[in-house]
Amino acid sequence: MKRRPIISDDSIMNKRIKPVNESHRSKPRTTFEDLPNEMFYEIFDYLDAGHLFKSFSYLNTRLQNILRNSSLLLKVNTSSTSKSDLQQYKRDIILPYKHRITSLTTSNPFTVDIIFFPVRLASQFTRLKAIILDNIKSKYLCNILKHLASLHNLSSLVLIPIDHYRNTNEIYQCIFRLPVLKYCKISLKTDYYTDSLPIATNVTSPIEHLVIQHDFNLEDLNALLSYVPHLRHLKFHSFNGSYSNKKEIFSCSSSNLTHLSINLNSVSFDQFEFMTKTLFHQLDSIHISVDADRTYLDAKRWENLILSFMPRLRVFNFQHIDVIKNITVDIQSIHEPLLKQFESSFWSQRKWFFHYQFYSAAYQKEVIFYSINPFRRKKYTISRQLTECVPPRHQKTNMDAVDHVEIQGEKAIMKCVNYFRNATKLTLSQCFGESNFWLRINLKPILPVKRLTTLVLNCDVFRLDQLIELLRLAPHVHTLTINVSSIKDSNPISFQHNEAFQFVAKTNKITNVTIKETSTLENSQLYIALCPRMQHLAIKSYFGCAAPIIQYILRENKTNIQQLSSIRIETMRRSISKALQTVIESEKKFDNYSMKLIGYNLYLWW
Repeated sequence: MKRRPIISDDSIMNKRIKPVNESHRSKPRTTFEDLPNEMFYEIFDYLDAGHLFKSFSYLNTRLQNILRNSSLLLKVNTSSTSKSDLQQYKRDIILPYKHRITSLTTSNPFTVDIIFFPVRLASQFTRLKAIILDNIKSKYLCNILKHLASLHNLSSLVLIPIDHYRNTNEIYQCIFRLPVLKYCKISLKTDYYTDSLPIATNVTSPIEHLVIQHDFNLEDLNALLSYVPHLRHLKFHSFNGSYSNKKEIFSCSSSNLTHLSINLNSVSFDQFEFMTKTLFHQLDSIHISVDADRTYLDAKRWENLILSFMPRLRVFNFQHIDVIKNITVDIQSIHEPLLKQFESSFWSQRKWFFHYQFYSAAYQKEVIFYSINPFRRKKYTISRQLTECVPPRHQKTNMDAVDHVEIQGEKAIMKCVNYFRNATKLTLSQCFGESNFWLRINLKPILPVKRLTTLVLNCDVFRLDQLIELLRLAPHVHTLTINVSSIKDSNPISFQHNEAFQFVAKTNKITNVTIKETSTLENSQLYIALCPRMQHLAIKSYFGCAAPIIQYILRENKTNIQQLSSIRIETMRRSISKALQTVIESEKKFDNYSMKLIGYNLYLWW
């Protein structure tokens, strides 16, 4: 749900603020502290409890009383909190005001160790309505969920474990026992072979909106529906079909299900059709993404299915991607007759229109067929090998839904005729090695560069001066991901003294940095100098380079990168943790740090 903006217009304020007595009316309000309590409640609702107490609790007695002695409800987000700050946060705010906390967000593998220690504390957040447990170790999940089951306000749950969990059914069973849960999003890292979910016997859940971001199998759908009889919205990010010819039996009802979003993997149209005929009669909205299977491009079959078994369907959002390995095939002659079937009166009367794109690469060809009304694609790719086919009677596609734009090479920019006004994430891939011309001239007509918050470089080669210029044009980027084999510059160390580099280093707002290519000490020094306000750093390093990189970071942490509080190192050597522990202790910089090795990722937090 989007927050309402804080509005200062007098007419709006008069509706929200209770009348005050005449003596107060005659006295002009010229300072922030003169605002009425109601306005402070409005402002405080936008802030995390830690920032709230740090910013306002020592201004004056009145604000201190509002924070400490009122019924003001609090939101806790520990995503960017250092270890020492979180320990103080728990002692001074979380523990004494846990009965006032309505939402709780964690996003690193260490914070749960502190917040829910001992684990029975989870049952004492009596006003808690929403909780997000991101990057949590899976071994904690069931124990925490069992204590959360005693909370009678918890209506929203997001679970994203950082590691694999063998018994996914145990997690499901714990979730379904939460007494008032309405919204649940879950993303598990599962083993391919897991036990099937059993049919519900004496446990049902009040969940109405369920998002499953991990692989889910067709064989488990009937059992899942048996636990959630009130389900209205269901979304699968990866729904896997059965290789057996045997038809699944769907004995459980889905009579309340009105919205379905599903990405199909190896689900034949026969299997999907059978599911629809059995389960999806009440659908008002359906969003489908499928790869490779051309039987889904049979428009007549879709028409019959919708008319007979989805009579209430109002929104049909469809995407089909076909990849052809034989580059000599004329894909347009194959696909155009199929796709033209979707231009009949059945589709136009319902205002369901489609575009299709042909993409030719060195080793394969790709056809993307997708809905444009409403246009739901969040990501749009611009490529010079892309040919977009728009039926002549269709209007230009509205790109307002797109928030992520990928540009495949600087020459692709010249072909783009769209403007993505709501784009906040930009990915640059393939070749950007020639000049800065595309930055200054061609990028601005495509998207609002100043509004970008996330930048991803996924190129073989990228010039250092291009990166600096791009960050100068996009001053609000807070997340930078670099997957570049080579940052091209004759001397990256001397380039740090360049005036443009110094300006960007002083003004950028980058707090999260991920380096996906193997890091050396030299390029680590470069990114640290460029992003002095970074709070989180993720790098990939072989055993020999990891120790000197960490040693350098620890020394810089006391001077140039003081906000850095967590590092993730991807390495091929599990023994690296002992070596790095020796480095950390030899530096004598930290006496309060935590280290965890999860898979081949080493996490360091202080």
